[in-house]
Formats: sequence, structure tokens, C-alpha cells
Amino acid sequence: MAAALALCLAFGAEARGVEGERWDFTLPTLDGDRFLSLGRVDGPVLVNFWGRDCPPCVAELPRLQAFALQHPEWTVLLVSTDAPGVARDALKRRGIALPAVRAGANVAGLMRAAGNVGGGLPYSVAVNAAVICRTMAGELSPEDLVRWARACGPAATRGGS
Repeated sequence: MAAALALCLAFGAEARGVEGERWDFTLPTLDGDRFLSLGRVDGPVLVNFWGRDCPPCVAELPRLQAFALQHPEWTVLLVSTDAPGVARDALKRRGIALPAVRAGANVAGLMRAAGNVGGGLPYSVAVNAAVICRTMAGELSPEDLVRWARACGPAATRGGS
């Protein structure tokens, strides 16, 4: 558990040079019954890398679910760093009903490709039309989510904001 906690970040950290870049991946759902491709998801997507042993990750899960309910034009996708069964159980215990996938051994490379130079959790990426709009290492605040919704939502791609 100490190793997992060492991956957690208490505060936001730097992400380098990825905003405006294309980013796509295809990963299996936690149930393993299908694959989800980021580039095929309509509308803006908030991708959140999390782990069950990461206190800030767990703390922001209800906030992310509330964001998804308040912003139905967004898809909030959880990328688990845990084994599928462990992640499913952790989400179920907390009443979280967001789509979730498993990154497996590729998690570090996938996060690095999205600008997570430190490899810590939680790590979030706002994507619209497979292009990175915002990234953040550390727990997202309600204010962060409001800013991201304005900057990266459907209106942003039409020139509004």
C-alpha cells in the first residue's frame, strides 16, 4: 500500500506540452466484455486515472460522478490502475456508476503520452474530438471542473466559451 500511496499527489503538478495534441487509446472495460476507444466517444471526455489506494483519487470520484450528471454532454471515463475485479468492487462500494476501463501494464506510458511526466495519481485529461484540451495531476476541485467544462465543452469547439 505504501507504494500505491507514493504514486498519489496531494496537489496539482505540471503536465508538459500536450494541450492541442491528438491522444487516443483503446482499452478493455472492467468487465472485459468490450473495448472502449477514446476517439470514438462523441463529445468532450474527461479521462481520470485513479487507484483504490490513492486517497485523493477516491475523494474525487463522487465529484466526477456529480459532474457527469450535471454535464450530460460530457463523458467521464475512469481509467483504473487496479485489477479489474478490485476496481469494480471499489466503484460499487462507493456507488460510482461511471464507465471504467483498465489500463493494465500500459498505464504509465498512456499517462506519459497525455503529459503526466511524474506518473502520479490522480491524473485527469479533458479531451474533445481526440485532442487534449486540459491536463492536471492531483485532485480536481469543483472550480477546476467548472473551468474545464467552459474551456473544453461542446461550445468551445464551436468557437464559444
